Amino acid sequence: MRNLFLLLAAIFALAAQPAVAQTDAGDTIGRIKNVTQGGIEVVRDGGKLQGTSGFRLREGDIVVTRAGQRAGITFVDNTRMVVAPKSRMIISSYRFDRKRRTGESQMTIERGKVGVDSGELARSGRMKFKTPTSTLGVRGTTFVIEVDE
Repeated sequence: MRNLFLLLAAIFALAAQPAVAQTDAGDTIGRIKNVTQGGIEVVRDGGKLQGTSGFRLREGDIVVTRAGQRAGITFVDNTRMVVAPKSRMIISSYRFDRKRRTGESQMTIERGKVGVDSGELARSGRMKFKTPTSTLGVRGTTFVIEVDE
């Protein structure tokens, strides 16, 4: 219960963060905002990168946290997430048209916990999360997904 409280507290702390600004890197879908010292691992195109505060995420990235690591992420549609220790999340697809305020996303949580404060994509019902045993369609809310190892 204490871990759940800490995860939700971190989500609400992220809510105070401003949204990701559009950058010259057109493929940027979000940024790591808060991260434990030393960063986390981001797997991109088969290589491992160190994800630190300000790291720009892209579609297809895999966010991996080890014991004692956690990261806060803000996506361009204002979805905010906290990835807890010992987690692995795949950003399978993410598209958001800022002018039309439409798009879709699909993320896979393979293990661990992810707290979500959904943004504009959830309003359209086109935000989905997959786990090894289920699929969750989101329509705007705050929630935690937990997948046992």
